Amino acid sequence: MGAKAAKAKSVPGGPLADLPSEAASVQAAPPIRSLRGAEQREYTQEQEAAAAKIGAVARGSATRWQVKQDYHEAKRTVEGDPLEPPLLGFADYAQRNSSMPSVPDSIRFKVRDVTKRNVLKQLGHTEGVSHWNTFEALASRLLEKVSGSGGESLPPGPKKQMSMAHLFNDEEALRAELETKAAEGFVARRQDHYLLGKYQMVAVPAMADYDSAFGEVRPGPQEGLQAASPHQSWDCDGPEGFDGWFWVLHAAAPNIGESAQAEDFLAYSVEEEDVDESSPARTESVRSTVSTASRCCWKDRLVRPTRRLNEDLYIQDLRHLWRNVLTAMRHLQVEDVILFPFGMGAFLRHLNLNDDRYEDASSMRRLKRRIADELMHAIVDICSPKSRAAPKASAPFETRVHLCLVCVNPESVDNHNCFVEAAAARAKGCPELKEILHLRRNVDSLQLAHELAKKSGSGKLKVALLNGANRKLCGNHWFQSGARYAIDENLHRRSASLSRASLLVNFDTEPRPRRTTQLQETVKFFSGTVVNLAKKMEPEKVSAVQKQEVKPKSAPPSKAKAAKAPDRRPFCLCGRAKPQERAEEQPEMVTGTV
Repeated sequence: MGAKAAKAKSVPGGPLADLPSEAASVQAAPPIRSLRGAEQREYTQEQEAAAAKIGAVARGSATRWQVKQDYHEAKRTVEGDPLEPPLLGFADYAQRNSSMPSVPDSIRFKVRDVTKRNVLKQLGHTEGVSHWNTFEALASRLLEKVSGSGGESLPPGPKKQMSMAHLFNDEEALRAELETKAAEGFVARRQDHYLLGKYQMVAVPAMADYDSAFGEVRPGPQEGLQAASPHQSWDCDGPEGFDGWFWVLHAAAPNIGESAQAEDFLAYSVEEEDVDESSPARTESVRSTVSTASRCCWKDRLVRPTRRLNEDLYIQDLRHLWRNVLTAMRHLQVEDVILFPFGMGAFLRHLNLNDDRYEDASSMRRLKRRIADELMHAIVDICSPKSRAAPKASAPFETRVHLCLVCVNPESVDNHNCFVEAAAARAKGCPELKEILHLRRNVDSLQLAHELAKKSGSGKLKVALLNGANRKLCGNHWFQSGARYAIDENLHRRSASLSRASLLVNFDTEPRPRRTTQLQETVKFFSGTVVNLAKKMEPEKVSAVQKQEVKPKSAPPSKAKAAKAPDRRPFCLCGRAKPQERAEEQPEMVTGTV
């Protein structure tokens, strides 16, 4: 029986031929071939999405490889070792470390998670962060509560902290910034997502929770103690006041070289003149495709546009920013100013992708030296007691400028040497610069601010730290995993008081379309201070009447005002509106914006 069945099964058309067999039930579907031909120039939405996904994976892998080659393994030709200031005729380092601490990612992310929980607790939120309750979701609910209560729901500590916030306006910052025009190979960027204006700065009090090695720092008598209450005795509303606290000044540098689509390069560049048509087209290199926008891998490689950086215009704005920073800190009457190579890191790193003249190391170094020279001139003009340009304070006080310079890779060594050379050159004509400027090598700026603030022991804010902020979001996405080494994110991850202040200043966790005056309205909402740097006016403390004008539940504008500005709606700090209102007022999105 078994043999017959086997024989019948093996013969086509036998007794078992009509029964469904296991092999017959598994059939491979034929592959779906694309109908596109060799001359296809239009692609479906699915093809574009697939290309974007493939491109993102490829760019991420290529970027990691390139960074590893540039800063860890490649033996690039650089100027040499860091220059010694005394050999150039300048004062020796005020502080010097052999290197910066090496912190594993596990410690960085652990500190980040602790800071997220502390921010919510200190702002009076009781729910904890989890997979279901993300920091973004909890922060959104908290901000809605703060907005609905007119700020009264905040605990005393954050409320006092935000009442000390200072917004420094400049006439350029109050103008509506329009979209930059697109150019060949570049994407036009929306300007209404920016929180900080071009020359605007905002200062808030803060204190450090972790040092340069991400080790815990405890203020004063609370040293080594674990406090569980969200209303901490060491907060600024406690008996010690602002002892151990310092100012953090958020300012944003122009981004002309973070990638081949740097947001500000178009504004600081011009079309190249006298282009030699006989020369080969400037196509993107393999390295340049790392940072460009996603595109189909089977499309032709883009031809790089013939645009050139307007170096004088760029330096002019850096000069303006340096002077605004020092003027703002001088206005706060601080005794110690802490700076770093502002705008000379990621925002310049890949400038060669946009202007190939900066493939030459000497051209890049010349640009950095000009930035350093502008800082030295600003220090002499504003911080020197003998200078006529120094603002007149109510009482004379001494200002010390601490410049933190890192020497851990070729890029940072170049920056260090440019500032040391600039300081030595300026000191020849102004010897008192040696007394004002204190160079600190491989010193963490946040830890230095903490040490100087504790050393003063006056309970007053006498130290100010400059932060290279993101124009769209102070602190950027510090609560996520990106930008492990950026100064903006790292300062926030190591200071819950700074992170909570930035959350209230941003009043959001994502960049969204904003009004030009939204930052000013937010500072007024928390009874902060607005200072006009351009007209050198005295600060005007926001009154209770002004505060009422910016409450989310304020009365709608009068008919006369509505006739002048029919497209404006009542102020709402959280930036949320009804779906119908949002659809009416939100401008059309520009393709390729971030």
